Amino acid sequence: MVNRALPPAAFVILFFTALASGAQTPPASAELTAAAAREDFDLMRQALEEAHSGLYRYSTKAEIDRAFDAGRARLRGPLSKREFLVVLCETLTPIRCGHTGVRPDDETGQAMKEARTLPLRVLPEGSRLKVLLNDTPDDQTIRPGMEVLEINGVKAADVVGRCLRLESGDGDIETGKRAHLGNGLARYYWAAIDPTARFTIRARDAAGKDITATLDGVTEAERKENHNPVNEAVNAGIAKVRWTHENLSLRFLKDPDIAHARVGYFVGDDFPRWVEETFNTLHEKGTRTLILDLRGNGGGQDMYGAMLVSYLTDKPFRYFDRIHVKTITPAFKAASDWNGDDEHMTNLREGMKPDPAGGLLVTEKGHAGVAEQRPGKFPFMGKVFVLIDGGTFSTAADFCAVAHHLKRATFIGEETGGGYYGNNSGLGAMVTLPNSKFQVRVPMSEYWNAVPGYEGKRRGTLPDYAVQTTTAGVLTGEDEQLNRALKLAENGPAAP
Repeated sequence: MVNRALPPAAFVILFFTALASGAQTPPASAELTAAAAREDFDLMRQALEEAHSGLYRYSTKAEIDRAFDAGRARLRGPLSKREFLVVLCETLTPIRCGHTGVRPDDETGQAMKEARTLPLRVLPEGSRLKVLLNDTPDDQTIRPGMEVLEINGVKAADVVGRCLRLESGDGDIETGKRAHLGNGLARYYWAAIDPTARFTIRARDAAGKDITATLDGVTEAERKENHNPVNEAVNAGIAKVRWTHENLSLRFLKDPDIAHARVGYFVGDDFPRWVEETFNTLHEKGTRTLILDLRGNGGGQDMYGAMLVSYLTDKPFRYFDRIHVKTITPAFKAASDWNGDDEHMTNLREGMKPDPAGGLLVTEKGHAGVAEQRPGKFPFMGKVFVLIDGGTFSTAADFCAVAHHLKRATFIGEETGGGYYGNNSGLGAMVTLPNSKFQVRVPMSEYWNAVPGYEGKRRGTLPDYAVQTTTAGVLTGEDEQLNRALKLAENGPAAP
């Protein structure tokens, strides 16, 4: 069973992984020669062109070639690893794949961990940035709910634009990129704009008054330890909305009529048992409405997504239409974590067949997801509302697409961060670049969901009722998407 639990914002997620390495603090100015950087860049390009099955899924070969050529042309003279990271990330974004990303080496990760970065976390609201948390120890001037207008003289819109150039996401979807910009803005700013330790913030309060304050940056350790009193209201609001910290939870908002289930990720050995017990409970109680919360769910096991769909239908259905693989014998395997032992290769070959168009197709023996799926033991045929946002990615996005195609749910919130027609993930390799020691994640399986006829071929699942999370709602502890679902459950459909 394949685990695809990687949220959007591959840059941020893989960067966080590097921060946990525990390496000794290095100089942040570590440099690469132009020749060394080009050698690394060329290996990255070779690996992606050889094995990334979805390399030309959203962009033409000519477009990707131009991106590679332009990226390589920027590698002139010595450059810092931070600068090299930016070049690699900006080169990858035209692929439009949220599972493709770069993991910095231990030195760069540790330099980031020790750096004093922007002491704010934000919530994007459309084109605006709203302050969510002030991570300084005690500054009272910049408060949650204020709009950020400028950072060190750079307008907020320009900050967002420059930071998002590092961000890989599926297709033309913007919600996933913006979702991860919130908590990750400090790291994006450090990498893409300026590794400074002082920040002059110009903000605007609810009354329309402009406020300017200069704040010292904070390290990752300080960000966790600081407990600024200015955040008390927003922390209370977050705690009110986040009713569970468990990965899998069920409660009744109106017993027995309206149930609310939360799936954090499609992971865990207890997932099949929880799904069966949950839907048995709904069956026994005669529940009429299920609200399923998949906000921030970054994915997980392929077949757990199919399993959840199976409990929402009483008819057989298809989950994956096909899974395509370019190669299982990559030339770059010596520079990667690719498992090329005899047993692994035998198992792969037995589960695939030649694709007449080139490469390989995964068979039912290789992946149960391409077979016809049967209904679950206790299918729920009542009303289903699914809460979604930009963090709904990978397996979670696949689930949404198939449930939407089967017309078994009403979707509330924001467009999913994962593509409606599938993604590139599953089988894959981490390729280590020889000089920088950066690692490039190369997804090798191109998944296509069994969802024909949807017009948004470059988009995710679009909500039937668009409801954005706002700082005003968080400050008061209002779960705006859940409230809309409850109103629909109790009063019936209204205008989206």
